[in-house]
Formats: sequence, structure tokens, C-alpha cells
Amino acid sequence: MSGRPQERPPAAHGTERAPRADARRNRERVLRAAQQLFAAEGLGVPLDEIARRAGVGPGTVHRHFPAKETLYLAVATDMLRRLVAEAEALAAGGDPAALFTLLSRMMAAGAENAAVKSALTAAEFDLRTVAPGLAADLTRHVSCLLDRARAAEAVRPDLTADELMALVAGAFAAIRHAGAETSRTRSAHLAGLILDGIRPRPGN
Repeated sequence: MSGRPQERPPAAHGTERAPRADARRNRERVLRAAQQLFAAEGLGVPLDEIARRAGVGPGTVHRHFPAKETLYLAVATDMLRRLVAEAEALAAGGDPAALFTLLSRMMAAGAENAAVKSALTAAEFDLRTVAPGLAADLTRHVSCLLDRARAAEAVRPDLTADELMALVAGAFAAIRHAGAETSRTRSAHLAGLILDGIRPRPGN
């Protein structure tokens, strides 16, 4: 009989990674469901209802997000991450109007997540502090798209990236003031009015 230790049979391909992948998928389902329910029904939605909509057990939600504040922050951070990915894709293209596409998407995302952003503000959470890398990446892509739009004379020549970010923040406030958070048509109209202000003025 050989003194070599008995070899364990090889694990099925992907077996060890499956729970981790399942956990990631479940977390994504919870985030999507939470974002949709918060936008449609407000922040009072019970975690159990979020679990039902996501198709997972209540324990899964509580395991990933032990408090609602944790879930608010995760929803807002996920929104920012998706905006950065969209901005990166737009920056990789050559469309001089891509800046307007991105700014419109940023304003729409802000309107959809207005309740979450208000809750984070009340809790003194600032995404620029909590997720500084994502915030910096988004600003960098906005600046890149602004340079392209300026070179094509698609925007006012005196516009800066910081001013654009301030206008986006102002759009959130305008949409809230008008009570248009739940109306994509009204919030898009307000966003369009704001974006018209950054286009070149006649005679320039």
C-alpha cells in the first residue's frame, strides 16, 4: 500500500465559485428591486417586500443589507457605478453630442433616485466622500465629453466641468421642487430646459 496521501476527487468545474456568483446575482436582484420600489412607492417599502420583488428570501436581503440605510447607500452607489460605465462607453466613442446624452441620463437617474438621495443627505452621507473614486471618474468623463463638445462648438465655450456638475445637482433640486420625480416626461422636460442653457448662444 502506498504511503502517498489519498487524492481527493477533483471538484466539479465552478463548484467552489458558484455560491459567490449566486450571492452577487442575488445582491444585484435586491438592488434592482429596491431602486424600482423606492422610486415608485417611496422609502417606506418593507425589506420583506423588496425581497419578494427580487425573488429572494428575506434573510438574503438582511444578510446583504442589515439596515435600510445600508441599502439606500448601496442603491445610490450602484447608480453612480452604472453612470460611470455609461460615461466611459460614451467617452470611447466620437459623438460630440454624447455630453448631452450623459447629462440627460445623469438627471434622469437623479430624478429616479431622488428619495434615496434625500435620505442619504438627511443621514449626512455624501457619495463624493463614500465613493470618491467613482465620483472622480464620472467628473473626469464629463470633462472629456465637454472638451469634445467644445471642440465641435456644440456647447458654450465658457462652460466648465465643475459648472456642469453644479447644473446637474441643480436639476435634481428643480425636479424635486416641481414634484416631478415620478414623472419621466416632466423631469425630462425640465432637464431639457437646463441643457438648452449650455448650448451655444446665437451669434457666438
